[in-house]
Amino acid sequence: MAKLSAETITLLKPLEQREDINPYERYYFGYQYGLGREHLVPYLKSHGVKFAGARIAEIGCGESGVLAAFADEGADEVLGIDIRDLAIASSTKAFDALGLKAEFAIHNITDDPIPERWHNHFDFVTLRDVIEHLNDTETSLRNVMEFIKPGGWLYIVFPPYYSPFGAHQHLLDNTMGKLPYIQSMPDPIFNLAYKNARLAIDVDEVSRLRTIRLTIGKMRRAIKNAQLELVREELYLLRPVFKMKFGLPTIRANILKHIPGIRELGALEASYLLRKPK
Repeated sequence: MAKLSAETITLLKPLEQREDINPYERYYFGYQYGLGREHLVPYLKSHGVKFAGARIAEIGCGESGVLAAFADEGADEVLGIDIRDLAIASSTKAFDALGLKAEFAIHNITDDPIPERWHNHFDFVTLRDVIEHLNDTETSLRNVMEFIKPGGWLYIVFPPYYSPFGAHQHLLDNTMGKLPYIQSMPDPIFNLAYKNARLAIDVDEVSRLRTIRLTIGKMRRAIKNAQLELVREELYLLRPVFKMKFGLPTIRANILKHIPGIRELGALEASYLLRKPK
């Protein structure tokens, strides 16, 4: 059960009236919406992001709870894209239940051509727990920049690969998958861990992430090479989403920023608030 404020729970009540929205969808949308409303919106506003009247997009929107929280701030245009049909269908139902309007589309940010109407169109774009799944970080980042107006905002969040569960081993259905830092083990040992999961696709994903291995250092280089302006970098020992999922406090770890190696192992989340040059 998501740990949300009473006000957020009240706002989500319309989802319970919809028989076509199952408990899985309500849970994921709910904690995402809580994360957006109770943490991300205040944080981003405090650093200059404006949602009222803005055009916003989420790449890898999932169930789109975070996107809904942004839309609630008076956004003029809302776009959610994902590679999964089920995510788009779930997002559409939830937005309809809450009386929110958005466009949803299937799109692969790394490989698919960007529709002309999305070029230099959005004031704010976000990727939350997505970029670490993309095969080519720099190419994907440059493609994302095509969505954003000159002077527009980009917000990226991801778990560094060498953090305790950065290999996404929590997706695995075995004892080793519950252990932190198994990604630091040699291949023969690691390979024993990712053979079983609830879904076959999760086995493939854990294996694929081992090839990508997105770290804080790699992310910083990709940002520099894309010539994006870094407005804010935050490292977290306990992620903001843990408050919504488990009721845990959010703990920043910015003291680790300048400690190579340790920051990769200790920070469970890295977030980047960026601007596209005018």
